Amino acid sequence: MSQKKRIVLIPSYMKSFRCVGSKCEDSCCIGFKVDLDRETYLKYNKIQNKEIKSIVTKSVTRKHNDKSEISYGNIHMDEDKRCPFLNEKNLCKVYINLGEEYLSNTCTVYPRYLNKVDGKFERSATMSCPEAARLAILNKDGIMFEQVEEEEDLRIVINSRFDTEGHLFLNKPQRYFWEIRIFSLSILQNRNYTLSERLVILGVFYENIENLYKNDLTNEIPNMIEKMSYMVEEKSLREELNNLPTNMELQMLLIKEIIDHREIGVVGSARYVQCLKETLLGIGYIEGEHQEKILEKYNINREKYLLPYLEEKEYLLENYLVNEYFRELMPFGNFKTIWDSYIYLCVLYSMVKFHMIGMSGAHEGLTDELILKLIQSLSKVFTHSTKYSGEIIRLLKDNNYDNLAYMSILVKN
Repeated sequence: MSQKKRIVLIPSYMKSFRCVGSKCEDSCCIGFKVDLDRETYLKYNKIQNKEIKSIVTKSVTRKHNDKSEISYGNIHMDEDKRCPFLNEKNLCKVYINLGEEYLSNTCTVYPRYLNKVDGKFERSATMSCPEAARLAILNKDGIMFEQVEEEEDLRIVINSRFDTEGHLFLNKPQRYFWEIRIFSLSILQNRNYTLSERLVILGVFYENIENLYKNDLTNEIPNMIEKMSYMVEEKSLREELNNLPTNMELQMLLIKEIIDHREIGVVGSARYVQCLKETLLGIGYIEGEHQEKILEKYNINREKYLLPYLEEKEYLLENYLVNEYFRELMPFGNFKTIWDSYIYLCVLYSMVKFHMIGMSGAHEGLTDELILKLIQSLSKVFTHSTKYSGEIIRLLKDNNYDNLAYMSILVKN
């Protein structure tokens, strides 16, 4: 009897993704908190294997303040932030001794993200996995999407569900999720414009959506998309984009404030700490140093290293943003508003660019491997924390930096 199949929408790099195990330069079993679903937690407490049982006794606990089936227990990392089930080759003792059926949902599906939109599945990967990041980001042709068939008996853990036809979204922009999403992705991948210009166009688009919604004209969204599509195609926005102000000092200060907001001491990634140190070293950021000297070094690195690199390799950052946009179900997903999702996207881009400017000074240039290391480690620290992204959005709002004018300054090269 043939197995039942399900259709899943994926970015094409997912067809090639395979875990590389002990060859991975930044194991997912190091630096992360690992939750245990109820079924796995109960299995672990019945294990008879002496070595595994000893580790379970010492390191697996019940989360009494969380009643969910998904986050029923957790595995406490050791003092080096390594999973206690790892052996000396960074391979999982549970998998080796007991098989895949004993792995938790978290360990089985990472780095895959599965969403369900209008009853249909979508799968992508988080860029905190070095191998997934390598496959997605280095693709010069950009990220393509396609539908594939898979066996229905494969274990699935759904991260987010979204029903655009739900009654809660009557006369709301969510009703036009597909039209908004397709147009937004087409903007992010439109190489007739620089990536910073694409982000500004996206900001104009989302401002228009929010204005239509506020004025009870949500049903005009399709018409507005058609008009904007024409403007983008005819490049009639070019003059307006060229006239946008550039303020390198404010750009640097904004991003530095965002990065400082995250205490380095709580960072669980040695790779990111190294990237951050190189960033600050590369712009000459020393406590007590005059701002003018730091800004001078920042601008030198930008002109000498960043801009020539992006002229040839801007697709690396494009692929990163496109993947995050798709994975997070932007501009909706877990964000409170469309504009919040836009702020988040601009912050991601600007943070990567800021680090690139600093690291290029420390290394006297940029390489693809350096950018992969940066994006992967940054994702491991920042994009896995919805709490942190919420804090950043609130920080910008509290300082009145959350409007299109400031977002344009934040992203403009």
